[in-house]
Parts: sequence; C-alpha cells; structure tokens
Amino acid sequence: MRLVYISILFILVSCSAKVEPYTDYLNHNDTVKYVGIESCMACHYDIYETYIQTGMGQSMSLATKENSEAIFSHSSLLKDTFNQLTYHPFWEDSLLKIKEIHAYNQRTEIADYIVGSGHHTNSHLWDENGYVHQMPFTYYTQDGKLDFPPGFENGFNSRFSRTIGLECMSCHNAMPDFVMGSENKFDKVPHGIDCERCHGPGELHVQQMMNGEIVDTSKHIDYSIVNPKKLSLEAQFQICMRCHLQGNTVLEEGKSFKDFKPGMELSDIMTIFVPRYEDDNTFIMASHVDRFKQSACFTNSQMNCTTCHNPHHSVQKERPNFFNDKCLSCHDDCKDEFRESNNCVECHMPASSTIDIPHVSIHDHKIGIHLSKDSLSTKGDFIGLEAINNPSPQLLTRAKAYLYQYEKFDAQDYLLDSASYLLQKIDIESSYHDLIHLYYLKKDFSSLVNVSKSVEDLLSKLNKTSYSNSHAWTSFRIAYSYDMLNSNLALDYYKKAVELAPYVLKFKLKLGDFYSKSQDLDNAEKQYRLILDEFSKNENVWCNLGYVLAQKNNFDEANSCYDKALALNPVHIQSLLNKASLLIIQGDINKGKLYLNRILEIDSNNEKVKSIMSSL
Repeated sequence: MRLVYISILFILVSCSAKVEPYTDYLNHNDTVKYVGIESCMACHYDIYETYIQTGMGQSMSLATKENSEAIFSHSSLLKDTFNQLTYHPFWEDSLLKIKEIHAYNQRTEIADYIVGSGHHTNSHLWDENGYVHQMPFTYYTQDGKLDFPPGFENGFNSRFSRTIGLECMSCHNAMPDFVMGSENKFDKVPHGIDCERCHGPGELHVQQMMNGEIVDTSKHIDYSIVNPKKLSLEAQFQICMRCHLQGNTVLEEGKSFKDFKPGMELSDIMTIFVPRYEDDNTFIMASHVDRFKQSACFTNSQMNCTTCHNPHHSVQKERPNFFNDKCLSCHDDCKDEFRESNNCVECHMPASSTIDIPHVSIHDHKIGIHLSKDSLSTKGDFIGLEAINNPSPQLLTRAKAYLYQYEKFDAQDYLLDSASYLLQKIDIESSYHDLIHLYYLKKDFSSLVNVSKSVEDLLSKLNKTSYSNSHAWTSFRIAYSYDMLNSNLALDYYKKAVELAPYVLKFKLKLGDFYSKSQDLDNAEKQYRLILDEFSKNENVWCNLGYVLAQKNNFDEANSCYDKALALNPVHIQSLLNKASLLIIQGDINKGKLYLNRILEIDSNNEKVKSIMSSL
C-alpha cells in the first residue's frame, strides 16, 4: 500500500492571539462605500503626498511611460523555445504593446495596466470588456532584466490567457468593482492600494466631515473611520497580514476577498495555510508575516509591522540609519558591534532570492542570526499545512486547504489523500461540495456522480450566487462528470452552472460543446456567439464555432472562424486540423496538406494527422 504522508495525521496550526472584533466602527457596515484616495487627499494632502511614493501606493497603475520602470529597445526579445514563440515589448506613441512572433503569425496586444511599483518588478495586464488577463512578460527592475512572469517559464507559457481574479486584484490594488458570477471581469479597476485598505471604507467619514461633525481625536475615537493606532497590536498586525501573508487562502462560508475590513478578526473571513517541510528555510515573496512570526523579536516583544515601518512613507526614501535606529532602540547592548558593521539589517535580515519570483531579492523578515545569506535550501519531506492566522481551523477548512494546495500549487497525490481523510470525518450535508471537488480533481467521475445522487435534494437548491461561484462550480463539476460518462444528464447541470455564473465563460463554452456533440447546432452556435460578444479573443470558441458552421455547410464563415482562431494562437492544433479538413472537403488538398504539416511541426507523432496524410 502506498505511503500516505504524515500530513493526514498531523495538521499544523499556529499560535495566534484572537482579535475581538471592533464592533463600534460604523464603517464596518456593508452599506458604507469605498470613496477612493482622492477623497482622502482633500483633507490629508501631506500624508497623500508621501503615501503615493510607497510601494503600496504604486502597486497598480495605467500602462504609461511615466509609470513604467522598464527599459525596452529593439533588442528586447523574450524567447519561448518550447513553443517557438518570441515576444517583443515596445512603446508606440503612448501605448505599451507586446508583439508575439511565430513563424506563421504575429499577434500584438496593448498593455492596459502595470502591476508592481517597480521596486522589484513591473508585470503587465490587458483588459477586454472588463475581462482582465496577465501578459507574458515582466520587467525585473533589480536585475534590469526582461523575462517571463512566474509560472510562464519552462513550457508553461499561458500566453495571454492567465486570468486575474478577485484574490489577486484585491491584494495588489484598492478594492475593485468585481462582477459577480465571473472569474476575472471587473466594472472598474482602481490604480493602486489606497488609504481605505488600512482605514476601511470612507463614505461615512467623508459625509460627517462635510457636515461639520468633527470628533476631537485627541480625546475620543472617531468611529466613522478606523485609525489603526487605536486598535490592539494584534488587530494592527492583522491589517498587514491580510496581504503580506501569502499562501493558500480558504474563505469562510459566504465570505469573499472583499469582506475583511481593518479591526475585524481575519480568521472570521479567511484562513491562510502555508506548507511546511522538514529542514526548510525557503521563503516566498510575500512571506513577511510568516517569517516575522518565527523571530524572537516578535515572540519576545510587543512588536508588529509598524514598529519598524511607517506605511505612509516609502522604505526607499527613509533617512539613513532609520532601520538601524529601530533595532538599537531595543538592542542597546549591540551599539559597539553596530559601530563595526554599521548595518543591522544586512546581517540579521539578509536579502535573498525567493522561491516563487525570479530575479528578485528581498529582506528575510525572520530576524535572527543567519549562517548564510542564501535562503534557498533543499526542502525535506512534506509535514503538513500550517494555518498561520488561525489556531483552530475547522476540519472542513483544513480539507479545503489540501484541495486548493493540490489544485493551485502542487499536484501531489498525498494532498488529495489528506483531503479525503479529513472529509471522511464530516457529514455529507456539510461536505458534499468539497467531496465533489475532490473526485473532480481525482478524475473519479463515477464516485462524483454517486455523491451527487446521494444529495439530490440539496443539489436541487443550488441557487446561491457568490464571489467564489461555489455552487456554480459544483454544478459544473457534476455536469462535466456526467459528460465524461456520456450521460445526457450533463445538460441540466451545465445550464445551472451558466445560470449561476453567467460570466464564467468556461461554463458557456462547455455548454456549447455539449450542444455541438449532441448535434443541437443552433444552440451550440448561440452559446459560442454569446461568449464572443463578451470576450472575442478565445481561440477555442472561434474553433468550435467554425466546426458548428461547417456542420451547417456555412463553409466560408467556418473558414473565417478558423483563421481568427489561428490569428490568436498559431499552434492551436484543433483549428489547424479543422481548417485542413475543411480545405480537403472543398477539394484544395495541397493547401490542406500545408496545415497538416504545420501540425506535424508541432507534434511529429500526431497519429490522426499521419493517418489523414497517408489516405490522401
């Protein structure tokens, strides 16, 4: 029997002080709106002027030359040798563009947003009709190097299709206007983390100030807005923890990434898990809180992030010895040693590479005596997932953490074993969403369908729309499983998924594909055209629409659809095959062979193409 890792038996939790939620703050009410940094600037201009120079203040911006740290030239080329693609970013007038070059095609897209202050990186996003995706290039400012974003390298280049969802956007930016029932559609994308991320929504505070309702804050707390200084040390710490504790985040039932407000207990909204390994000293880019909590400086004192950091001031603009003085304010006995080394941080918080972002080094926030500046060590065996901000996560929360770790970060079977072990301890009425998720990841479609049959009465009530689209995903996973088992029962569940999350275009695509497979060509065409009305740059949709039109003998428009698919992705094998087949049907065998040969250039062992070629 295969060894099941110790993570099944040993679920790590961390010690964390519980924050009593500050229920007196009026801006915790969901009816109080975010008003934007410009409203704060009117009264707090001095703070605004220094804050917008910080990494947070510059975390997201429009893609303009003024906001970019990148240096591009004619020789700024990025090669993807796995997919025979070359990328050339360049400025054309005021627009930042990237050209994707292939032997058979060129595609150019315009960057709409820059992510990152430029202290470490500038990454780039593009937007069509509110659907936001990441582009396949990043400028790493510390090394002055153009390279792929993390996860795009070594043959995993997702080109222009990586979705930027609410989880990403809500930490790299001010509070976005997210479209419910989508993965990555936004009605409005703000430009940088703003005041309200640390102070809470400001609508009520602005109204009271305009009405002359002034609170003497030297004597009283102004409960229309959160002043973090008035919170406990742990509550202050959790404001920073919301985004500077990167990991595997599990939301509480009914919560979203927009729900945490300063002064709330973070674990009431989400629990963040981090994988632990034996003999591991690695760390990731946004692991500041995790590493800091491992420091004696944290455990033996009343320190938090603002002990050393002023969030209103740029780290890069602090006066000389600013951080040294912070250290010496507690470590008076080190003054003689300091005169010799002259830099506490260099030794006790050495700058090092991170395991998740290339070409970037940051200061390790595990303050201590470091034997080596190189934090990248060989990890030992996996121990378990540690809940950093929650001393007692529920069984279901732990199970979800293992599912998400497998799905998002590390597809190791032992993670699913751990999730399965935990889910067996929970009643099916509470866990069926996650059991269905488990069997979907395992591709055990028969077991998934059996679970769905056992909770049919609960599934009949799948009508909850949420930021996570959890009910829609359950419907989709059931539909997909029935589809894989060649059952027509898939149809109703695909329809339900689309109803609950109409802007998750993958659901519409699979519904259209099911109609197409069932020879319901009119409904298939309708679904594909609905998707293209929303987002026109999906090669799979153009390809599948072309197939439906060819089935309806509309050969000219089908051919046009294949051309549009190949303009978006010149190595899209199904479009190449469909176009070749259409040309052969129309009698243009030689031109059809050209497209078949293009497939063999990509996949020399494609048996289907070899068979067609031999028959011609």
